[in-house]
Amino acid sequence: MMNRFIHYGLVLLSIAAISAGILASVNNMTKDVIAANAKKAVNEARIKVLPGAVSFNEEEKKSVEGLDYVPGYSDGGEVVGYVVTVAQPGYAANINFVLGFGSEGDIKGLNIIGHQETPGLGSKVSDPDWQSHWIGKKLGYEFNKSTDAFAGATISPQAVYTGMMRALSTYETEVKN
Repeated sequence: MMNRFIHYGLVLLSIAAISAGILASVNNMTKDVIAANAKKAVNEARIKVLPGAVSFNEEEKKSVEGLDYVPGYSDGGEVVGYVVTVAQPGYAANINFVLGFGSEGDIKGLNIIGHQETPGLGSKVSDPDWQSHWIGKKLGYEFNKSTDAFAGATISPQAVYTGMMRALSTYETEVKN
């Protein structure tokens, strides 16, 4: 009876070891493709929030207070602005977004890339129309509950606003100079 349990244990151990080996080799073969696709997705999000930029140079990024400011370049090689990824606490969890702004500090685009806000309420921060509402705003813009929030949800839009102003403030005081 005991030999049967040892036999089954060895069979299961062999199956698990073979499966782990196969998974490790598949992971090894696909990690470069996954990394390239992730980089492509980040660049597409950056281009979406910073019109006029065709390339971004990670090596020239400026890191300040946990924010990485990456310059965006035009076809002619001129800096057209910066992109920054922000994680700001919302109602349920962090709201993650990519913010693009011009060299003068005006918002060129906003793209919410992740959140766990309440469906139908705070989740409206993902609405492209609401995100485009912020284009052209600058540091010093005052949050207006009646135009910047939605009925029943002020914490999520306020969080996005706070994250944008934090990124713009840091840019003005630490990066721009």
